[in-house]
Amino acid sequence: MKGFKVFIAFILMSLIFSSAAVAKDDSFRASVEKLLILMKVDKYMDQSFEQIKPIILERIQEMSSGELTKEQSKTMEKYMEKLFNLMKTEMSWDKIKEDYIELYMSVYTKEEVNELIKFYQSPIGQKTIEKMPVIMEKSTEISYKYLMNMIPKIEELAAEMQEEFSSGSKN
Repeated sequence: MKGFKVFIAFILMSLIFSSAAVAKDDSFRASVEKLLILMKVDKYMDQSFEQIKPIILERIQEMSSGELTKEQSKTMEKYMEKLFNLMKTEMSWDKIKEDYIELYMSVYTKEEVNELIKFYQSPIGQKTIEKMPVIMEKSTEISYKYLMNMIPKIEELAAEMQEEFSSGSKN
């Protein structure tokens, strides 16, 4: 009977400690969610879709100029619009919020999250949030510029690889 009481006490202690851990996790989770809302991650995700949309459409038009009829171009634009709507639906904040929360929880401690919350509530933190779309847009433009400069080199490498494939198949 004494062993049974020890077992019950052990089970009760385990439940108490596990519920405390869950409460801590919920508190941490709530802090991370507060941080993400404060950072307006949901709003900026929607804006990012709107920012990349014209860039992708422009690039597709450049790549297919002269190859598509006017009707085919309209069809392409229609399906690209459907693609962007699909992306907005499948990658909506409601769908990916938990993954972001888990990401932040894996990278930061609760204390660090609380410090970030304090920072983003400060005037410079608010300015950082306000300016983030401009910074993201400009950094995307910079990356795009360098990517476009790489295209001839990438095409060169692809041709070189294709030539090697061709010569290798003859041997």
